[in-house]
Amino acid sequence: MVRLTTISNIVAGIGLTILGFSVILHYLLEGVAGQENTPFVTWVVGAALMILVVVFSLINTFTELTGFVHPEDKLISNIFVFLMAIATILIYGIFNTAVQDTLFEMASMIVIAYVFLFIFSYFSTTITEGTDISQVKEMTSRFMLVSLLLGSVMAGVMVGLDWIRVSVGSYEWAAVALGAFAVGLVVVMAIALGRRYEPVGE
Repeated sequence: MVRLTTISNIVAGIGLTILGFSVILHYLLEGVAGQENTPFVTWVVGAALMILVVVFSLINTFTELTGFVHPEDKLISNIFVFLMAIATILIYGIFNTAVQDTLFEMASMIVIAYVFLFIFSYFSTTITEGTDISQVKEMTSRFMLVSLLLGSVMAGVMVGLDWIRVSVGSYEWAAVALGAFAVGLVVVMAIALGRRYEPVGE
């Protein structure tokens, strides 16, 4: 039986390909009479597949309707979801220049939230240590320091992404830079968290 995670990954791969193809069509068909809407329609197909992949991911991550799913399979599947969502948002800005700044900020906030998740996941064991014996004050003091670290890192990422958007001067290149940063981020997170031992059940 083919697992839903496998189907989700395949659909995500197809969706990312279609989204990339919509960008190629946008520049190839630019100025061609009668073909103005073809790239956007292609993007809509990719966006629809993204929604489908999100539904698959929600089922795999938060339910057991499809049976046991290995944590690594969930991680890989949700990495595809994350990248596909970023690509869908940023590529739409190519077709609608009026909302480019808003879309770039939306994608930036998603990436910043991912940075928060990465740091919090990495330090979660340290933060929550002692909760089983009611060491609330100790846990709170650790959380205050980690929140300071989180806030500083997230603010730095936000400033850096804003600087890229302003200094590059081109939405397309700024989107490429943000997309590359997102890819690098998920790779680092997958490697860092992948080293941690997680017992799994059957």
